[in-house]
Amino acid sequence: MALCPGCGNEVQNPQKCPVCGAGRAPKASNLKKLSKGRGKCPRCNVFLAEQDWEGVRTYSCPTCRGTFFADRGLEDVLNKLRATCDPMDVQSVMKEFKDRFTRKLPEAIRYKKCPVCDTVMTRRNYATVSGVIVDFCGDHGTWVDEAQFAALAEFISRGGDILAAETGKVRARIQQPGQQGSAKTIMDRLFGGG
Repeated sequence: MALCPGCGNEVQNPQKCPVCGAGRAPKASNLKKLSKGRGKCPRCNVFLAEQDWEGVRTYSCPTCRGTFFADRGLEDVLNKLRATCDPMDVQSVMKEFKDRFTRKLPEAIRYKKCPVCDTVMTRRNYATVSGVIVDFCGDHGTWVDEAQFAALAEFISRGGDILAAETGKVRARIQQPGQQGSAKTIMDRLFGGG
């Protein structure tokens, strides 16, 4: 079993998540809207500009600098970042992220529409524990605001993948028959709280 990079659930194949749809191939005909410059920013409503980000095609807003990553484009870019990070041990990562769970949610939540199909995207906490909310269309890709991308890069570079994997292991143990699986229980087991 592996963790889905889109939703953080344990799945057989993280390339094709049955829970959130991560890894499903986008409908090519729908992506033509973006490649022809007709996709609009879900925040600013201006046309997105197609760009090449180290071999990954992205669609960025020239106004707010948010970016739409088609299909697994976000994971491809983050994997390039992962390759540059120094390995960390589990204890260092747990210490690093202990205070992250006390963050407050933003006051105003605004759902965004997919720049390809115009349906409202799902908001997801990337890797379940990052605290970074991304907007996800199961058919087309992921929208990430400029500040969200910076926070994702920080999460990855500080060993957030290790935290996500450890959380998944604890969650799997807690979900055994007869166990309680609350968020507090998971945090207590991860960080030794009481």
